[in-house]
Amino acid sequence: MIGIAVCDDTHQHLESLCAQIEGYFSSHGGPEHEILSYSSPDALIQDLENGRRCDIAILDIIMPGKSGTDTARRIREIDEDARIIFASVSREYAIEAYSIGAVHYIPKPVEPEALEEALDRAISFKHPKPERRIVLYMKNAIIQSVECNDILYIESLGYHRIVHTRQGVFEETKQTLSTLLEELECLCPGQFCSPYRGYIINLNEISTITPSHIVMRDGFKVLMKRGDYRRIRDIYFAWTFSPFHE
Repeated sequence: MIGIAVCDDTHQHLESLCAQIEGYFSSHGGPEHEILSYSSPDALIQDLENGRRCDIAILDIIMPGKSGTDTARRIREIDEDARIIFASVSREYAIEAYSIGAVHYIPKPVEPEALEEALDRAISFKHPKPERRIVLYMKNAIIQSVECNDILYIESLGYHRIVHTRQGVFEETKQTLSTLLEELECLCPGQFCSPYRGYIINLNEISTITPSHIVMRDGFKVLMKRGDYRRIRDIYFAWTFSPFHE
């Protein structure tokens, strides 16, 4: 039994979304499910605190009292395995949504194809993808293999590229920044970009995008060229809605 909680303060949107979800399960022939609808975040949270099961939560973002992102954080505290889907008329909250660990972000009005993709992603227990590794050539003829998803960002300093990863910092001494970006694009289409000369960033590691710079999850700031905000924002949105993004 899959428990699905839907929370939206607009009655019309709530009814429509629940009906679409029911249609999704009818057309897919299961699995067994229960859809619970809530017009306020507090009612949803109270139910969860009282032991109600919620495998998937589909949340409006802009609601009175408690926002959808605040609600998601509380759901995560109650059940860290709950899968979160956001639905909103604006994409401006997508960065915050994915920083919470949302599996998908659906623009309103909700199209059946977008909902189907979101539910497929939330419900499916997919086999882990094989690791995608890039080779770094370091000093003293040392060769280091790094999992692409573990790369946070890369900066070019002088003749070397400094690769910041979850495991530590590596100094690439042979390959250029453009060569590294080409390799990463082949291995992980759309996941990495160069927002400014001398940098490559992992889009999964972005915390905030402002008109002048990008803040990574570890707090590091990467400058953007003047007037480049829209381009970087569009690249980020293209990645978050990409079929390669899991």
